[in-house]
Amino acid sequence: MSESHSTEKRKRSIKPYILGAVMTIVFICLLAFTLANTQQVRVSFVVAETDTSLILVMLVSAGLGLVLGILGTALLRHRHHRHHKNP
Repeated sequence: MSESHSTEKRKRSIKPYILGAVMTIVFICLLAFTLANTQQVRVSFVVAETDTSLILVMLVSAGLGLVLGILGTALLRHRHHRHHKNP
């Protein structure tokens, strides 16, 4: 019993280090990605045009996609819950 308890305790004590290492690797990759995409690009909207960095365009697009995905999922979950709640 004590052997399995100490093994589980060791696993719990290692998890923060693994998480920290993974987060550090992801941060370094994102930093390298950002530094590799600094060139200026022209972005055309319906009523205007602007020059901005490629990484900014990519991050804004990813952020909008994430927000729309979360909102869409929440809307579907709400509809599903409401549909099954009222017989």
